[in-house]
Amino acid sequence: MKFKIAVVQFDTTTHKPKENLLKAERFIDQASKSGADVVIFPEDFITDPIWSRPDLIDNKFSYRDKFIKLAKKYSIDIVTGSFLENDKTGLYNTSYYIDYRGKVKGKYRKVNLWLPERSYISPGNEICVFNTRFGKAGIVICWDLTFPEIFRKMVLCGVKIVYCPSWWGAKDTKVGLKYDQKAESNMVKSLCQARAMENGIILVYCNGAGEINVGNYQNDLIGCSQITAPFKGAQKVLNHNKEEMFIEEVDTNIVRDHEKGYRIRNDLKHRILY
Repeated sequence: MKFKIAVVQFDTTTHKPKENLLKAERFIDQASKSGADVVIFPEDFITDPIWSRPDLIDNKFSYRDKFIKLAKKYSIDIVTGSFLENDKTGLYNTSYYIDYRGKVKGKYRKVNLWLPERSYISPGNEICVFNTRFGKAGIVICWDLTFPEIFRKMVLCGVKIVYCPSWWGAKDTKVGLKYDQKAESNMVKSLCQARAMENGIILVYCNGAGEINVGNYQNDLIGCSQITAPFKGAQKVLNHNKEEMFIEEVDTNIVRDHEKGYRIRNDLKHRILY
């Protein structure tokens, strides 16, 4: 099946959720008018990190409900990026897939937390695979990309396309910079292609744009938003960290053909080691 995905490499105004949501709506409007079927935003794009601003934690599902209204208003499926939600069990980095009718099809809580997140965020403990009108989809968030096991589990559940909102910085591990100033972008590009190729999935990676300044913390996001596919590798990639939206058509038949050629999904059903 062919359909079009709008990937929004969003430059967030720190701790200004109303301003960022207004801009997000403009991107959604543009994506819908341009014929996109799905639009995806980055991790943390509504607020930027909020370890110093607990008042910006969403305790009433207001961000989710806002995207439900926008999905119905513009008749487009939305991958909401991610934001922090609180409930009785903890504080979670959460993403949703909401279809064009405003129905929540998938909810994912980030399982593999990045090192600084672990001091104040609870990890999720479930994969997220769900049905859409374009086939079975799944969601991971940022650092999940480095763990192949989560992708294998989704493949065993029949996933065809995986959406990955991200907030990946050029200085996330400063030690890497002494080897290559592009260490983080090199890593992300390699991982995106590897996950698509080794699992026979279409991977949609949506990272943030621009510069981050939160208190004493400063970083430059790497951008590198892209769509990768089996056989093709990087079908479309933004080789910069500026704000930009691109729309790309994908064809899930490539997933079927990958399995026909390599039989990876079939072999996974009979493996002893994972």
